[in-house]
Amino acid sequence: MKNVVEPQTQNQDTCRVDHVDPIHHVQGYGASIPWGQVLGFYLPLAATSMLMMVTHSVVSSAMTRTLAPAIALAGYSAASSVGQMFEAPCYSMQRMALTFIRGRRSFGVVRKTSAIMLAVLVGVMLLLSWTPLSRSVFVGIMGIGEEVYGAALPSMRVFILWPISSALRSIYQALIVRQKKTVWLTVNMVVRVCLMFAAAIALPRLWPAGPVGATILMLGLCTEAILAFVVAKKAIAPLEEDGPEGDALTSVQVLAFALPLALASAIQTLAKPVVAASLSQTVDPEITLAGYQVASSFSYILLALTYNIYQVVLIFIKDRPTYRQILRFVIALGFTGTAVLAVCNVPVVGNWIFGGVIGTAPDITVKAMGTLAVLAVTPILFALVEFYSGMLTLTKHAGWVTAAKMVNVAATSLTVLTLTRALPGLGGALGALSVVVGGVAEVAVSYIAFRRSKEYQFFVGPDRGAPAEVLKTVGYRGQISS
Repeated sequence: MKNVVEPQTQNQDTCRVDHVDPIHHVQGYGASIPWGQVLGFYLPLAATSMLMMVTHSVVSSAMTRTLAPAIALAGYSAASSVGQMFEAPCYSMQRMALTFIRGRRSFGVVRKTSAIMLAVLVGVMLLLSWTPLSRSVFVGIMGIGEEVYGAALPSMRVFILWPISSALRSIYQALIVRQKKTVWLTVNMVVRVCLMFAAAIALPRLWPAGPVGATILMLGLCTEAILAFVVAKKAIAPLEEDGPEGDALTSVQVLAFALPLALASAIQTLAKPVVAASLSQTVDPEITLAGYQVASSFSYILLALTYNIYQVVLIFIKDRPTYRQILRFVIALGFTGTAVLAVCNVPVVGNWIFGGVIGTAPDITVKAMGTLAVLAVTPILFALVEFYSGMLTLTKHAGWVTAAKMVNVAATSLTVLTLTRALPGLGGALGALSVVVGGVAEVAVSYIAFRRSKEYQFFVGPDRGAPAEVLKTVGYRGQISS
């Protein structure tokens, strides 16, 4: 079947597309993607995200074996909360790379733009780590004590590697994902986890008073970044020459697209401290916080299934049939995670998981199950968030991604602050409900923004003709003629 989009009316706004690049247009217009191809692409990504959840427990367990576990954990927590604000924009570089890289020249432009962003982030981190600004931030703003500050500062200095490794990993993983060789990401993550396990055994003995947690995390991340670089250079096909769109790409265009995504990633980190601070004002704050932490950490295992949905969107969605197919896949994936969490909230199952496997006390188990009952809807909710965020990224409406994240943080914060005062006895369910409200607000903004975009008619609407600028936006590399 010929890969052609036939216009309904002959005018300057419609076009026909021939000679479609198979990398950027899957199976041609009107054809579905084999489900084996979708699963073969996505399952390694899901496994990678779930393995990543394991590394956080590895780091925490290592710090419990240091000379001063409580101080080490508090210092690590303070430093990582600041470090995440600088790492998050680098994580968004993968979206930028998947959106713009079409060949060797466009890759060079994306790499140059990433280097500019990285230089700014690392420069600010150096100032925060090696000047009196560190005391102003940690002691003055965050209010930590001198002993915890003494543990946080060395960790912060190690975390300078965080944005560097994250940027390198994001750019070169994008090349791997672009060619659908996602199994390499799982292999690299397995190596990272094994190395972090080994470091968690050795470092508390060799360096019991040092920044053990930060060192283990950076060792794992730097290893994964280096492996991504090696795989991109040695194990996948080299990039080809760019088409006309890639030849015209500039750093200014990429930066204008990337900055809203970077801001969105940084904003997203702000909600968690607000929720934690609010829950500390509830009835039995220690039990409430513990129950919320246990339930949310457990829910992340299933929520990890949705973390890479935007990659499926950017790689596979090119027309109306692929849009519908991937949306069905996303909904099925989200409901699967929600169903599993719902089953885990059944008293017999929940008591076994929290009380038996995790080993929480009975009072914490009760709070955790109440929290999990609300969090059960988050897999399907955030699957849709990732889907529509991916569609906005695909159609280069990155500003709306930022706006949706800002609405999420605002709705989450307002909800938890209001409910904490009105219903302090609800416990961890307050935090869970605020997360859900924030997610609903974000998906609503993302959907409305996509619904009002000119690309909506191409992917969803009844008109089969497509404006030429829409096809260029979504990465068509065929011949476009009026």
